[in-house]
Amino acid sequence: MPMIYLDNNATTQPAAEVVAAMREMLEAQWGNASSVHRFGQAVRQRVELARAATAKLVGARPREIVFTSGGTEADNLALAGVLGPHIGGRPRPCW
Repeated sequence: MPMIYLDNNATTQPAAEVVAAMREMLEAQWGNASSVHRFGQAVRQRVELARAATAKLVGARPREIVFTSGGTEADNLALAGVLGPHIGGRPRPCW
């Protein structure tokens, strides 16, 4: 009998294509995308390609796409964007 997983609120199984893309990055291009050296800049280029592809997928501009490290960071960024103007602060991009 196949397993039925009902906790997708906590985490969701990634698609096989995502796993393959992440495996490549984790094994071969794991550098710091903020570094100025060649290895880091090659990783940065891959991040920017992913940003452009994601923007195209959702009909946005690449500069509107912000990658976060997880749900809490994403929630805080969304709240800062909504509440920032009302509490005297301004949301700051993470890039």
